Amino acid sequence: MTKTNDLVDSVRQGLADVPDVAAHRVSQAPSVQHIYVVNGHEQALNPDTTLVVGDRGSGKSFWSAALNDPDARQVISQQLPRLRLNSFQVAVGFAGERGDSRYPSMQVLAGLLEKGFEAEQIWRTVVLQHLLGEIEEQLPGTGWGERVQFVAANPEQEEQWLSRINITLQSERRGFLIVFDALDRLGRDWPTIRTLTQGLLKVCLDMRSFSALHLKLFMRPDMWADKTIWTFPDASKLQHNRVVLEWLKVDLYGLLWHWLANRPKRAGECFRQGAQQVLNLTFKSSATPHTDFYPLPLPLSNDEERQEQLLNHVSTPYMGSNRRRGKTYSWLPNHLSDSNGHVSPRSFLLAVKEAMQVTQDKGYPQVLHYEGIKAGVAKASDIRLQELKEDYPWVGEVLKPLRGLVVPAETGELFSRWKTAKVVEQLKPRTDQMEDDRHYLPPHALEGAQSPQQQLQALLQTLVEIGVVHVMSDGRVNIPDLFRVGAGIGRRGGVRAVR
Repeated sequence: MTKTNDLVDSVRQGLADVPDVAAHRVSQAPSVQHIYVVNGHEQALNPDTTLVVGDRGSGKSFWSAALNDPDARQVISQQLPRLRLNSFQVAVGFAGERGDSRYPSMQVLAGLLEKGFEAEQIWRTVVLQHLLGEIEEQLPGTGWGERVQFVAANPEQEEQWLSRINITLQSERRGFLIVFDALDRLGRDWPTIRTLTQGLLKVCLDMRSFSALHLKLFMRPDMWADKTIWTFPDASKLQHNRVVLEWLKVDLYGLLWHWLANRPKRAGECFRQGAQQVLNLTFKSSATPHTDFYPLPLPLSNDEERQEQLLNHVSTPYMGSNRRRGKTYSWLPNHLSDSNGHVSPRSFLLAVKEAMQVTQDKGYPQVLHYEGIKAGVAKASDIRLQELKEDYPWVGEVLKPLRGLVVPAETGELFSRWKTAKVVEQLKPRTDQMEDDRHYLPPHALEGAQSPQQQLQALLQTLVEIGVVHVMSDGRVNIPDLFRVGAGIGRRGGVRAVR
């Protein structure tokens, strides 16, 4: 069997291994072989960057978990040595999971607020709880209530401790990073989430005076866009420090090649050998104390022409019989992007996996045929909608009345359908939903909208913020294929919607 045939078989096998559920939790460190360090994410991983904003599936929880794991930090440090992550101790300040002793859960946070503690006092306590081990001290008390009580009553002691810790770390040329993720799970309603988030942001601002102590927050775009959170002095200093987690076309294909190159045993070896033959590149093994992995040769991570050359060895080069239908290399990520131009790496990998399976089922010789790729986009759209509903449960109610709509459409047509379906009334939280740990949060912008027209406009604006809708220059509304197809919304000349 030739190396080219080995390459085709290894790609099929590697794509079959892509997990259907790829969400990460901060408490579970990612496998070293799964860590693909995107050059454009260097600022997001930089301890000096306080605020990282990203959509679901963009890598917020993945990077939170990676930063918290020593082996993963070593992998990142090998590729981004300027960040000096090997010299940092990392801890988790919040990740939304109940029963984690490293931070107070949503339920404990609610109880602390009810007792009259300020959000800022709570987060100062969480920070100290992690840091005091550096000087062999600890907070008095066995529970969060007693600890917060002590910190609130002893601000001078807190400052002395922080100064000692900072000096100790500086003298040893080390740093300490505390990571906060899943901020939408701080509370069951927006007022509570806003209060706690704003308190945490104030602590972040205050901690900037200690050069060795760093806090990093991973935040959803709708929370970033909530102006109410930022109503405190000097908030702009944090806003200007924001980094958005984005995946460019070259990053997405780099992730795909990295995944295939690091498949276990024969599959990964065959892919590396085939890629080396096609592109005349060399893969060199790297290592951590516990495992080996293969970083991509630079042309496979940053050169679109070389990436496309490899892709065309396993796929149809065009999305039809000729170039007029578009190049496969560009078409796939373009049709998986939201209205902000962002593509989830999870959606990309799942679309390619589905494309491979459909291509194989239909008997095409390629790994990825254009008919299979179209089916992959439709499958990714359906999965992406389901993921979106987990973060924004109201999205299903908003898109349901739009089924059968053809875009671009007039804004008034959306509003008319929403009025008929009484969507705004359905988005108001119910008691049974408020008691569920998987709480139901309506769009935050609805809280400040008074008239029915203002409420509809606020709903549309929220959809724009989270990338579901794009308002065109002529005022009409468009919905990208990523959400349109799965929601049963049509577009002339587009990928067929799911009916």
